Amino acid sequence: MIIKNILSRIGQMIVVLFVLSSITFILMKLTPGDPVNKILHLDIANVSSDQVEATKEKLGLNQPVVIQYFQWLGQIVQLNFGTSYQTGEPVIKELIYYTPPTLSIAFLTIMVVLLTAIPMGILAAKYYHTWIDTFIRTVTSFTVSVPSFFLGTILIYIFAQKFNVLPSSGIDTIAGYILPVIALSVGMSAYYVRLMRSNLIELYQSKEVEASRLRGMSERYILWSDLFKPAIIPVITVLGMSVGSLIGGTVVIENLFGIPGIGHFLVDSIRARDYPVVQGAVIMIGFFVVLANTVSDLLLLWLEPKRRFNNTRHLKKQQRQDGEI
Repeated sequence: MIIKNILSRIGQMIVVLFVLSSITFILMKLTPGDPVNKILHLDIANVSSDQVEATKEKLGLNQPVVIQYFQWLGQIVQLNFGTSYQTGEPVIKELIYYTPPTLSIAFLTIMVVLLTAIPMGILAAKYYHTWIDTFIRTVTSFTVSVPSFFLGTILIYIFAQKFNVLPSSGIDTIAGYILPVIALSVGMSAYYVRLMRSNLIELYQSKEVEASRLRGMSERYILWSDLFKPAIIPVITVLGMSVGSLIGGTVVIENLFGIPGIGHFLVDSIRARDYPVVQGAVIMIGFFVVLANTVSDLLLLWLEPKRRFNNTRHLKKQQRQDGEI
């Protein structure tokens, strides 16, 4: 059954990436401007029509759009994303260079979020309606709405410019990761603290927990044996779905902190109308987003096989209660 689900998810990944790549191709073609102008250094007035046509032929831009699409699609199937208009390098080579910084920041952010949100959510639920719970709810209510770009700007001013204790750009050292990861993780952590808290509060009030207490089970045993797994399932579900927004935030943070990641690379390529790079970068980002969702679904299946990925209704209920509690 697990193998069947894995194959099903792989099939869904292929369909999603096909649709995503097609939409990207169409949007790039509809965008005003001509990449030939960029390639010829915008000095199109001093370039002969023969040079323009030769450049278009070299890039395959003289073909009808439909022909261009199928030629490009055939290359994608072979993992050939073409050649960058700006550098002349294979797009796949540049993506391999720019992707690791983005993935490392995203991975570290997820680790920080989980390592802070889960303990704080447990603490708030355990001390429900005490000053500890009130303090955590107050802090998370404020930080959940703070944009990562705004927080990143403040962090740069305080720790890089005013006190000069952390670098404001680059990730050449471990210290370079600290500010970007904090900027990305604060808002996410606040949301997951609230989600974990609301999950546990509901579970603490269930009949199963009351029965465990009547049997003389300790609160620690009840938490880790009976409550933790059902409480963490909605967190994993939302985390899988939020990878796309995390990578979107990473794009902004990379430009703010001057990190040579795929987001920074994508923005520069959009400005230069470097079609092959933009299309390749979008597909690469889409692949990791879909992969994260697939891993999340398979993890949920492993944690609770009976659900068969049917957590949507439960998740919506938890999110509504998160706003009420």
